[in-house]
Amino acid sequence: MKVVFSLKQMNSASSTRGIGVYTRELMSALQKQFHRDKIVSALAKTKNIKADIIHYPYFDPFFLTLHLTKKVPIIVTIHDLIPLRFASHFPVGLRGRISWQIQKFLVKRVDHIITDSNSSKQDIMQFIGITEQKISVIPLGPNKSEKVPARMTSKILSSYKLPEKYILYVGDINWNKNLVGLIDSFAQIKDNSFHLVLVGKVFADKPNIPEYHAIETAINQSNKSAQIICLGFIPSHHLSVIYSKAMLYVQPSWYEGFGLPILEAMKFGCPVATSDRGSLPEIGGNAVVYFDPKTNMTSVIEKLLKSPEKLAELRVLGLKQAELFTWENTAILTHKLYEKVLATRI
Repeated sequence: MKVVFSLKQMNSASSTRGIGVYTRELMSALQKQFHRDKIVSALAKTKNIKADIIHYPYFDPFFLTLHLTKKVPIIVTIHDLIPLRFASHFPVGLRGRISWQIQKFLVKRVDHIITDSNSSKQDIMQFIGITEQKISVIPLGPNKSEKVPARMTSKILSSYKLPEKYILYVGDINWNKNLVGLIDSFAQIKDNSFHLVLVGKVFADKPNIPEYHAIETAINQSNKSAQIICLGFIPSHHLSVIYSKAMLYVQPSWYEGFGLPILEAMKFGCPVATSDRGSLPEIGGNAVVYFDPKTNMTSVIEKLLKSPEKLAELRVLGLKQAELFTWENTAILTHKLYEKVLATRI
């Protein structure tokens, strides 16, 4: 079987975010698990590509990311439809609205859709009108870095000048991430011995966009600006140390299509407190503590930080929960889908 991953419309920003991680890890896992298959990527249009399956790992409702062909079965991964579910927070112009109508028309004609969670599956059914039978939920896997040797841990931590006690967030700053809410909650924590560490490429880039300006304002207006540390992109093997040494990982999101950071935090033994919205309960299961991002984020975080016993319990539960998610399993389920789609074309 020859599978071509179409990357033509994936921009440089996407390649460093979850979409890029998904594409690289899935292609690598497929090649390792299925040696006889040819797993390749293509930057050209798919019209004349010779393949048994063409897989689009990226779908954007407001950009023309799909180019269909009747000759080869098409699989599309839709990670989430957050911009459609919360349209007022993701405004688009006329060109975006026209692109959405084209994208919706095209995606209804693909052979099958993969998505990361049941939450996203429901959104795809609601906003695109795809039948349940045409959508498969295939969860992702965590960061594949292994535990760093103890002799390197302190060196890595000191290179980032990290404090002994810190709360951690890793990710982007889109509206749905609710970073302003996290900063406001941190400012209300009475124990001033903790720091808040924010990790993500965007914190080094400091883009001239409303979302980043809102975060800067929230930090400056908090009474703990000196205790909030913003780090840029961090290599995955360094990130594993930063997860493992954090007192608590917090995911404050209004909504998520999957939630890779909470999975990675659990894998590296970091206790997790997360919003109860979107797909996050699917990923965290009974191994994390949930809060309503509107009402009780601060009280839940404070209660956990005061309980070493509960934090220790969450570390153990999280390690077990993370074992349920692997890129190998993602690849196996995806390959089974390829075979099923090919069989229906014969």
